[in-house]
Amino acid sequence: MLSIFDEEFARDPWQVLRSLRDGGGAHRVATPDGPPAWLVTRYSDVREGLLDARLSTNLRYSAGADYRGFAVPEPLDVFQRSDLDELARLRGRVTGQLRRAGEWSGQAGKLMRERLAELDGAGDFDFVEQVALPLPALILGELLGLPDVERDALARWAAATLRPEAAPRARDTLATMAEIVEAVIAHGRAGSADTMLGRLVRDESHGPAADSGELPGLLFYLLFVWYEVLMDVLAGAVLTLSGRPDQLAAVRTAAESAAPVDELLRFLSPQVLAGPRFAVTDLVIGGKTVAAGETVLLCLAAANHDPERFADPGVLDLARTPNPHVALGHGAHACVGAGLLRPVLGAVLAELYGHWPGLHATVAEREVRWRSGFRHRGPLRLPVHPGATS
Repeated sequence: MLSIFDEEFARDPWQVLRSLRDGGGAHRVATPDGPPAWLVTRYSDVREGLLDARLSTNLRYSAGADYRGFAVPEPLDVFQRSDLDELARLRGRVTGQLRRAGEWSGQAGKLMRERLAELDGAGDFDFVEQVALPLPALILGELLGLPDVERDALARWAAATLRPEAAPRARDTLATMAEIVEAVIAHGRAGSADTMLGRLVRDESHGPAADSGELPGLLFYLLFVWYEVLMDVLAGAVLTLSGRPDQLAAVRTAAESAAPVDELLRFLSPQVLAGPRFAVTDLVIGGKTVAAGETVLLCLAAANHDPERFADPGVLDLARTPNPHVALGHGAHACVGAGLLRPVLGAVLAELYGHWPGLHATVAEREVRWRSGFRHRGPLRLPVHPGATS
């Protein structure tokens, strides 16, 4: 059994993942908490696994001593206790609202512009602390239609959990998350119907009414899973582009074109692993027999750097097309907030480099510490110099 998930893996996982791909499609690995799991690394196997009904996110199919992830308590656990047909219906409740995300990209850019204006003249600063960490709370608050008290609560959660010196892990803050979700729902019921939150609370077109217990789970994923992905990919993008100034012209058009955003998602893969899957029956993956009840970890990062699917996968090419990456999952298990993340990230990056064309990291990429959170990765700190304002 292999032990690979350490601080060095978080900083630079690519050599290890290349070796695992070359050595076979699936390997038994130790997870940071100890229990083992199957790690799947090849693009074809990962993509097929994301669509395979024999691999379920439902905890009731787990058995034995394998890794199970951490159990999310009711009523936040709607995705952990649903099968594929239910997942499709649940996603429908959110994606219908996210189709309006194009309307919000301008608002996300405006929020970014206001934050950058506050930092003008500040000299060097930590991009994670000053921009990447607080920005998702501002954007989510605006797009959902949250009052300041809920926005502040979300920002405090992020500061307490995602900063380098933070003591609790996200899994240790579930009670706080539940309180925020309850407060958000209460506001949605009492507030305007003409917000994304108000429409979600009142939407009965995709199944049971909002008070059936599904809405807390939907908001849990939209608020907290999306938060960390945006934070990590934004900081990772600034670090990566600092060493590749030839790519900046493409970034400045990211608000109009999806290609730069998709390539940054593929290249950085802020979600290293998809959520754990449990084998419903015995099956073969990558030439290895996975027994019913065992845990499968589909490695999105390894798939996104598989040379069998992507030419020169270690090269950042912001004009890459087609780009069938799986950075946000695929099929029924794709990230609930994917339809929001792409336009928002594009607008934010275009605003960032339009405002500070000379923005760059002041440390070498190899000196940056990355969060070794097992399933996610992003810079812990990123000292930058903004350069001249345009």
